Amino acid sequence: MTQSLSFPCEPAAYRDRVPPLAPYASALLAHAAGDSRADLRLRDSLGEDDALPVGFFFREVDQLLDFERFALDLCRGRVLDLGAGAGPHTLALQARGQPVVAVELSAALVDLLERRGAASTVCADFRYWWRPGFDTVLMLMNGLGPVGTLAGLDRFLAHAPRFLAPGGQLLVDGGAAVSGKSAASTPWPPAGEYVGQAWIELSHSGRVGRPFRELYVDLETLARHAAEAGWRFEIAFETADAAYLARLTRPL
Repeated sequence: MTQSLSFPCEPAAYRDRVPPLAPYASALLAHAAGDSRADLRLRDSLGEDDALPVGFFFREVDQLLDFERFALDLCRGRVLDLGAGAGPHTLALQARGQPVVAVELSAALVDLLERRGAASTVCADFRYWWRPGFDTVLMLMNGLGPVGTLAGLDRFLAHAPRFLAPGGQLLVDGGAAVSGKSAASTPWPPAGEYVGQAWIELSHSGRVGRPFRELYVDLETLARHAAEAGWRFEIAFETADAAYLARLTRPL
């Protein structure tokens, strides 16, 4: 029986589960192996409970969302794709002739990236790992999510300049911290806590992962924290439903 998920989560109560991102990796590997019906279930403290079609993570260039294509057009020089997943952005940039390094936390997904044609990969947690000299750091599909909390965001914004060559840029996407539907259907967040500091649970094919923190940061909050950390902030792309692509640079 699947253990019910309550928020906030106490990690000790979920020790019998698989690692938090193991269902994500296994779902992507299943799709790559030919299981076109593979899906990934996501539940969170914001009230979401959805089955995500895994084919979405394998999109071709003509299937990318408008803001993704716009982000790829903004990429210049040496590119670092943080949280590359199955590699849709890495492979699209490589096809344009741009040098790209794809970073993934999961060794299984790094192997998948290489089998799909990624020329340069790193298995690492980008919150702590770094390599200098990149002209563009690309973080798409809620790329800041793994920082988990606003405190984690501040730590990452202090860490991220290490990646960049002089004049380099950080391209990140995001959206509203919580939808109106979720806000009305869940008591999250606890009093005084930022709404976008969510708890996430992933599952695939009977494997349920331990809950983990995921940050959904709205545009105004990201702009404020970026400015406090010494970044120049500009909106590169924004949609009517509050989705955005932001460009962060460091003063020279």
